[in-house]
Amino acid sequence: MSKSKYLGVIICNDLKDDGDILRHLRRFYARSNSIIRKFHHCSVGVKIRLFHAYCCTTYCCQLWVNFNKGSYLKAKVAYNNIHRRILGYSRRDSASSMFAINAIDTFYARLRKNIYGLKMD
Repeated sequence: MSKSKYLGVIICNDLKDDGDILRHLRRFYARSNSIIRKFHHCSVGVKIRLFHAYCCTTYCCQLWVNFNKGSYLKAKVAYNNIHRRILGYSRRDSASSMFAINAIDTFYARLRKNIYGLKMD
């Protein structure tokens, strides 16, 4: 399989977006771990704001239309796990209640907002 990078987006010859999703995941984990490591003494509100400003920049996620379900699920799991680590929840705690209590968008809500934002512009 041949891949090329154009404007920061990985384009494969089979026209699947899995390569770009996995690139996004690597950057997502690296940035999130950096925030957790450098700002572990900050309040939860500051950590959440830093996370959304620095980690949730999903450049061209609006174009993800042809992908394997497993790649998309990995991105959702990563989003949930990083929020758990930032907020101090255990792995067994419910992600949906964590998002509701802290007024945070879920993974699908964040992607929907990005897609609708592109359509409105």
